[in-house]
Amino acid sequence: MAILTLLCSFLPLFLQVQSVFGSTSVQISSIPSADKNVVDASFLGISFELSYLGLYFGNDTSSMAQPMANYLSALGARVNDTIRLRIGGNSMDDCTYVPSQNSPLLQFTNPQANVNDQPVSFGLELFDVLNQMAEVVNAKYLLGTACATYLAGLSLRDPNSTNVPLLAGAAQQTLGRAVDAFLLGNEPDLYTSHGQRPNLANYTVQDYIADYSEASNLLKNTSGGDIVSLSEFGGPSICCQWDLATLLQQGYLSSFEGILKYITMQHYPQNNCGGEDSGKYKLDYYLTHANAVSLAAWQNHGVSIVNALPSPRPEVVMSEFNTASCGGIPGLSDTFGAALWIVDYALQLATAGYTAAYLHTREPGISYNIVQPPYTANGTWDTGAPYYALLTVAEALRSPGNGSYVQDLNIDDSVTNTSATSAGYAVFDAESSALHTLVIFNFANDSSIESFDLPANITGGGKNTTVTVKYLAAPNVNEKTTITWGGETLAGVGNGILIPSSGAPNVQLDCAQGCTVNVTGPSAAVVFVGWVDTVTNDTVNVNSTGNGGSDGGNGGQDSNGSIRTTSGVLTAVTGLLLVCLWL
Repeated sequence: MAILTLLCSFLPLFLQVQSVFGSTSVQISSIPSADKNVVDASFLGISFELSYLGLYFGNDTSSMAQPMANYLSALGARVNDTIRLRIGGNSMDDCTYVPSQNSPLLQFTNPQANVNDQPVSFGLELFDVLNQMAEVVNAKYLLGTACATYLAGLSLRDPNSTNVPLLAGAAQQTLGRAVDAFLLGNEPDLYTSHGQRPNLANYTVQDYIADYSEASNLLKNTSGGDIVSLSEFGGPSICCQWDLATLLQQGYLSSFEGILKYITMQHYPQNNCGGEDSGKYKLDYYLTHANAVSLAAWQNHGVSIVNALPSPRPEVVMSEFNTASCGGIPGLSDTFGAALWIVDYALQLATAGYTAAYLHTREPGISYNIVQPPYTANGTWDTGAPYYALLTVAEALRSPGNGSYVQDLNIDDSVTNTSATSAGYAVFDAESSALHTLVIFNFANDSSIESFDLPANITGGGKNTTVTVKYLAAPNVNEKTTITWGGETLAGVGNGILIPSSGAPNVQLDCAQGCTVNVTGPSAAVVFVGWVDTVTNDTVNVNSTGNGGSDGGNGGQDSNGSIRTTSGVLTAVTGLLLVCLWL
């Protein structure tokens, strides 16, 4: 009955009795080599809020969450390098490292704290949990270690605090190569408005640079060694009020270029934290490609300054984003329309000079979450619509070679035309410049079919003239559950293991003389050109009975507790935990 219901939900999408618009000819041109921004399949990663991490990963190493490992492994199966994970958020910026704390994994330290900024303490057990998950799914971390700057409602800690090097040293010792970078500082452009520098009337760029220098100098002598010498730092993680180019030109680059691995930023399309602008954009904003183009152009000048530096140079990373700040907007952030937007925006960031982006997720019940873990051990997990975007982007960027670069096709002048319902990208191999993937969107919420004509030479003249089309699809843009990607779904599944879907099947076309790809609204089609992106199954186990939840119970896994991943690609599931040393 469940499969029949799913089929009936998708049937209107693919019956050829719907209105069919005229065909659109897809024009593909090459990008000059100087403009190539090379990205990999792990481009879109996950940012976890620290304070509720136990519900996602498990509260200790004996109760690791099997469903979360399933979700991460499904993503890793589609990545030919590493998956990216960040542990951070406001709660990391407000945390305290207590080496002797084993239980609970995370202790809330201020019951009166704002729901969007809940300080916690934790000990070495947190790193052990992260390390075990990293070993299971071969993950790397960009981990937030900065709990030294402030406690909610109190004055910020001095940049000379000894807790930051204590935490960083422990993270480096325990996680080792699983640490990708330390993000030193979090949204310093909001320090004044948030009262986080009460002794200063205006916290300036120069104040921030001085703080960054003081805090980083303390990291030359930690239990994990001289962390500064690793040159694995990120910053400035500005979000809102400062101009990146100005910050770079006023001394940030010249002072820290030698230790910076990433230039990081955090940005949301709209504020949902209260105030007159809160929730001003509705779903139609996110279904307009031109808006994604404009949003990705935020800080373009600064991004271009970084990318014009001689190699080796820092990479530009969006270390936190989602549909709306402070948890998103119910009925918008949890919809299929939001998933389409995430795919569109992620690919647009790839064209705009970014090499990675992290989709933020918080405690259960938050609308923009990629998944919803249970609060109790016997509860089941629910999959959020945004999770499907992670899988789609990974496969779209998965290259037969070493990395890809992305080009906006400007279908129907969609870069500037706010009335356009179609958009598209071409993805090329970074080495050969051969086209290997197209991503085509139909944002229309009316089940109409848009046809896109591909040229006869699209497969490059090779023997394999077949293209394979996979769809990210749902009955409508407001759908939250009945969603499919590549012929698989997580609808009605409580353990994070993908199952076959009866909706939106994969399609193969002979494109020797050109071919037409039909894209039903609303959906996105990923066209694999001249090669087949095959995801096969293997198994991995977290060696525990954990399901997450408050006591790490054993509900929600499959009969043998296994994880489905790609054979031979498990080593590519090396997530990247953004180790954020907040000032």
